[in-house]
Amino acid sequence: MRDFRAGFLIIAAASFFFFLNFSELMLLPKYIVHLGLSPADIGLIMGSFSVTVVIALPLVGIISQRLSRKHVFIAGAAMLCLATPFYALVREMGPLVFALRVVQGIGFSSAFGILGALVFDIAEPDSRRYFLGVLTAVNISTHAIGPAIGEYAIHAWGYPLLFYTAAFFGLFSVIAGLFLPDRSSAEQSSPFPLRQGTPFMASSLMLGVVFGSLAVFVPPFLLTRGIDNSGLFFVSFVAGSLMVWSFLHRPLKKIGDARAWAISLALMLAFPLGIPFLDGRITLAVLALIFGLGYGYLYPTLNAYLLDVFPGMRSLANSLFVWAFNIGMLFASLGFGAVSETWGYERAFLVSGILGLSMLGLIAKLQNRQPSVG
Repeated sequence: MRDFRAGFLIIAAASFFFFLNFSELMLLPKYIVHLGLSPADIGLIMGSFSVTVVIALPLVGIISQRLSRKHVFIAGAAMLCLATPFYALVREMGPLVFALRVVQGIGFSSAFGILGALVFDIAEPDSRRYFLGVLTAVNISTHAIGPAIGEYAIHAWGYPLLFYTAAFFGLFSVIAGLFLPDRSSAEQSSPFPLRQGTPFMASSLMLGVVFGSLAVFVPPFLLTRGIDNSGLFFVSFVAGSLMVWSFLHRPLKKIGDARAWAISLALMLAFPLGIPFLDGRITLAVLALIFGLGYGYLYPTLNAYLLDVFPGMRSLANSLFVWAFNIGMLFASLGFGAVSETWGYERAFLVSGILGLSMLGLIAKLQNRQPSVG
């Protein structure tokens, strides 16, 4: 048990600093606006990251079945870190910003794509879902801490410090990665059963659409409402996610997966569907808290369920789950930017929420699948 706790703490630390690096870059859309570019430009630049992730993740999943997950994580964290400070050199919509997004997309795919499998390698079968949820809450916490640090850096010293501090956190992730437990064993090399896995990946895709539309476009949207600091959104979102894995996960677990997922989905969609009622900071905090409650439970439990259904190919299954999520992020980045430029932010968020409702049908299909324990 002591070895497990030490191993999990190292995984959590490496993941925490990795996502601090990543989450500070959630303010990149504000920098793009600062450069005088449009919402459509935000979509293209942020979408190039998602395109790279979509291409790279299946390959990373296959590679991580054959190579050390520890080394794959270190390589990915290093790529995310080393590219970050060069954003300070970006002055226009040109090759440099897209090259940085591509490098970081490969790095993100390599590191994040195998984190779930790292937890499953060392956790006991009856505690895997809980610890994957805790890791997700740790990762989500950076969505408040990173942007808060970034906002302070921007207001105090300008955008270059935003990128330098993000890279500094990334360096700590690489160092922590050197101490990761590496207990992965050989996995099946047979093709992933796409037919059985499609409902999981479709659910992950829709999660990506909703999360991507909010994470990328809420900061510039708040500027139109006179709220120049988006930290309150991220802090409230994180608070909701932490509440789930502090005490709310127990009653949700007791009512069964399908009902818990349906409730979580309703909570998550309260934000995009409630945008017309957002009239100030209090409403923003409440909607973001509710969004965090729903997303904080839904993402890790669906992910854990998939890894239990396919215990012999967890690296690939986890990578494909994250892959589908990032396809959704890509659709959100490209589609939301275009829709918001044509119809405005409010209608674009409404479209995102309506699309998210399609997950109800997918949840109904998933409840009939029994996970294996292994």
